[in-house]
Amino acid sequence: MIIDVHEIESQIRRIAKAGSRGVALSRHCREERMPERNVDFQDILHVLNWGKVVHDPDPNTDNKFKVIGEDLEGVNLCVVIIILDENSLLVKTVHG
Repeated sequence: MIIDVHEIESQIRRIAKAGSRGVALSRHCREERMPERNVDFQDILHVLNWGKVVHDPDPNTDNKFKVIGEDLEGVNLCVVIIILDENSLLVKTVHG
């Protein structure tokens, strides 16, 4: 299957606009990575809305992507997501 990154980008932005209704955080992300990197939910939404989407092929899922951008303070941030369905995604982790 060929992935259309622009289509995925549009879907991610649409889901991000729904905020916490569409964007779930993994426990690993919420309890470890976010505090470690001083990242909050608004930073993640900012990257999802404005970042560049890169397909990150994974043997377990075709729906894993990296969204690379900057947080609200202008610090580089990569958000690793898995698209669950049309209206929701899971943030697996964040890193610099």
